[in-house]
Amino acid sequence: MERTLWPKRKKNLDAKEKELKASKAKVEAGLSKVAAQRKDFEANKQYMTPEQIAQTEAKLSATEKQLNGNLSKINAGLSQIDTGRRKIKEAEAEMPANLRKYNEAKAEADEKFAEAKAKLDDAKKDLDKAKKEIADIKAPDTYVLDRNTNIGYACFESDSNIVDGIAKVFPIFFFLVAALVCMTTMTRMVDEQRTQIGVLKALGYSNGAVIGKYLFYSGSASFIGCVSGFLFGCWLFPLVIWKAYGMMYDFSSSLYYIINGPLAVTSLLVSLLCSMGATIMSCYAEFREVPAQLIRPKSPKDGKRILLERITFLWKKISFLYKVSFRNIFRYKKRFFMMVLGISGCTALLLTGLGVRDSIKNVVDFQYDEIQVYDYSVVFDKEMGTWRQDHFQKEAADYVDDMIFVHEGTADLLTGKTAKSVNLVASDNEHFDQFVKLHNPDGTKLNYPSAGQAVICRKLADEYDLAVGDKITLRDENMKKMELTVSGVCQNFVYNYVYVSPQTCQDQWGYTPEIKSALVNAKDGMDVYASSSKVLNMDHVATVSVNNDLRVRVSNMMKSLDYVILLVCLSAGALAFIVLYNLTNINITERIREIATIKVLGFYPKETSAYVFRENFFLTGISAVVGLLLGKWLHAFVMEQIKVDMLSFDVRISAVSYVLAVVLTFVFAAVVNLAMYYKLEKISMTESLKSIE
Repeated sequence: MERTLWPKRKKNLDAKEKELKASKAKVEAGLSKVAAQRKDFEANKQYMTPEQIAQTEAKLSATEKQLNGNLSKINAGLSQIDTGRRKIKEAEAEMPANLRKYNEAKAEADEKFAEAKAKLDDAKKDLDKAKKEIADIKAPDTYVLDRNTNIGYACFESDSNIVDGIAKVFPIFFFLVAALVCMTTMTRMVDEQRTQIGVLKALGYSNGAVIGKYLFYSGSASFIGCVSGFLFGCWLFPLVIWKAYGMMYDFSSSLYYIINGPLAVTSLLVSLLCSMGATIMSCYAEFREVPAQLIRPKSPKDGKRILLERITFLWKKISFLYKVSFRNIFRYKKRFFMMVLGISGCTALLLTGLGVRDSIKNVVDFQYDEIQVYDYSVVFDKEMGTWRQDHFQKEAADYVDDMIFVHEGTADLLTGKTAKSVNLVASDNEHFDQFVKLHNPDGTKLNYPSAGQAVICRKLADEYDLAVGDKITLRDENMKKMELTVSGVCQNFVYNYVYVSPQTCQDQWGYTPEIKSALVNAKDGMDVYASSSKVLNMDHVATVSVNNDLRVRVSNMMKSLDYVILLVCLSAGALAFIVLYNLTNINITERIREIATIKVLGFYPKETSAYVFRENFFLTGISAVVGLLLGKWLHAFVMEQIKVDMLSFDVRISAVSYVLAVVLTFVFAAVVNLAMYYKLEKISMTESLKSIE
């Protein structure tokens, strides 16, 4: 730098200075020449014309001015050259120090560059190694998880399926009982107005005109009742169900209501058919008689001996009033069958609603108190070989009372053209029964399957019509198949399980499934959650699932169902009240002269009411017994309609539900009797003195 840069600059300055000095000498010579010319001009000026004088003067002045300007520029250039030389001297003085700093910085930079290059070489080696490891990695398995794998959605879908199963059956039964009420009411109305029908026909009204009056009444009542009931039901039932399940799920507070057009039309047509059809049939039955006969009241039905009278020893022990009640019950067979059908239908609905609750409510208790009796399960991130199992058991000895290692995975159960995903469990531990109790639905113990055999859960057996001795096919994720013989059908309520032995997998799949799960019982006296949290922090533990968590989750799901069952029971109770009230009112109206007569004979009010309502209680008792039988069948049918993939229900009705259904039926009957008691009080005793004519 010192040898090349500054000498070159000095040389350039010297050359420039020499050039400027030469130019300066020429300019000075030119000025001298101009001065000589001006001197000669002054001497010869007198001999020149004015124009020549002016031209010469201007030429000399311009030349002199140009030369002075060039001289000024040359002097400025020489001054700049002097300044440049001064700066070069100053720079030459600073150069050694700057050169030393430069050399030091260059040495430091070279050192850092060398270190960076070494690191870069190491990084390239690591990158090449990583690329090689990536190239050696096997292609990963790809899983497409839909919304059904979300536990919240799966539970909500299960809840929806339960409500859907109930909704498939209950409305039909309600329709049948409501149709019975419509038919009974309209038949009774036409019977009561037979005299008016006779008068109208005697006055010349045609059958069509007479029947039109009653069709308008029954049709308008059915139309108004059906439309208002349909709209009210479409609002109330979804609202109650939405609020019930909104306690467990984060639902929006707003509910979008949908009016089902086909269902509305069907409901209206059925209502009109029942009411107007009964009206037409009743009217045409009256039209068979001539007007003169219609004007006369219908003659009472002939009395006949009933079956109980033929049992002499028993009939003699019955009091007179009870004999009258029994005769009246079986004398009016139409009213008897209507009463039995109506009330038994309501009892059946009550029993079915309570039975659905019994079958679903205790599913979790059955599962975790009778079948899966371990406290929690552990899933590991590595296969637990014998050495790892022993090491893990030693580390967990302070928190765990007992444990077994099993294989828990999934497999496809092939059934014809469909494949059902099931939970596959493989274990050869002789203490397996202490953690999972395999037993038949009747409670008898099942042995763990040996090689070539499998134990399946009851839901799979029912769904695919499988029994002990049948052949099934399981397929693993590698599409390998395994043929098994069903050695037992076990009771199970949560998820679908197939139990096999590891030897079976080795024989047919060619490998033993990885042992990456353990079933654990917490230390005696230690909280399950405290034990599971300690185990969760141990080596190779991926997840811990406490049975009580699933128990609480499913129990909460079942609690919301209580509101749905309560709504069904209230609806059935309201229907029972209507049926009882309607039939009791018909009974009193038909026997108003009889009741007035016994009041004239001196019966006290309580005796009169007992005389009438005793029959109601007898009929209610008979109807309740029939309703229990009908309800048991209806309950089994409803449970068959409830399809939930993750749950299986035990079709059972507790003794309390049987008693409660009967008690509620009698409570409704007592409320109706209490309401009708005041109607009996208002019956005038002079009615018995009125002539039949």
